[in-house]
Amino acid sequence: MSSVHELVFATSNPAKLAQMAYVIETSRARVTLIAASERYGDQAAYAEQGATPSAIVQRAALEVARRLGVAVLVEDTTFHVEALGGAPGVHAGKYLKEHGRAGILHSLRGNPHRVARIASAACWATPDGDNQTWVTILRGVITMQEEWIEGAPEWVGPSASNPLGGGYNAIFIPTHEKRTMAQITPREALMRGYREPNFSAALHFVQSLPAPRVTL
Repeated sequence: MSSVHELVFATSNPAKLAQMAYVIETSRARVTLIAASERYGDQAAYAEQGATPSAIVQRAALEVARRLGVAVLVEDTTFHVEALGGAPGVHAGKYLKEHGRAGILHSLRGNPHRVARIASAACWATPDGDNQTWVTILRGVITMQEEWIEGAPEWVGPSASNPLGGGYNAIFIPTHEKRTMAQITPREALMRGYREPNFSAALHFVQSLPAPRVTL
C-alpha cells in the first residue's frame, strides 16, 4: 500500500479547507489534510503582501514554512474588474467583507463593460526554500444580479449562515459558460474552477514526493 502524505494548509478560511478536503476525497488522493491554524495556532498566520496572487502565496508559504519547520501550502484568490481599473485585485477579500458582491454590482450599474477575471495561485514551500507554484485564471463577465444554486457548499455560493459564501462566484460567469461560478456544481468545478485545478496539481505533486518516514 502506498504511503499517506500530510499536507499542511495555511489558511484561516474554513470553506477553503473544506474545498480542499472535497478535492482530496473525490480524487482519492492519499493525502491527510492538516489545518495549520489548528496544529500550530497563531504561528501559522501570515500577512497577504504582494502585487500578484503568485507573489502573495510565494512570500507567505516560504515565511510560514520557515517559521513552522514543515512544508506548507498557501492559496490566494484575486478578483479583477476591467471597468474598475482591475480592482479590487489583491484586495478582493477585504473588499468583499466591507462591500459584498453588491459593491461590485453597484459600481457597474449602467455600465455595459463588465469584463472580469478571477485568479488563483497556490504555493507549496519547504523550510529550506524549495517551492512550487500553480496559477489558474478564469476570464469572464460580471452579471447584472447575483445568481447561485441553493444548498451548495459555502465555497461555491452564499447560504443563510454565510451570505458571502463563494466569494465573487455568484456574480461571475466564466467565458464559454452561461452560468455563474455559484451555479456550477463542485464536481464540475474540479475541471472548470479556479482553485480546484491548483489544489489537484498540488496534491499530485505532494504524492510524487519521497515516501514519508514511518516511526516504529
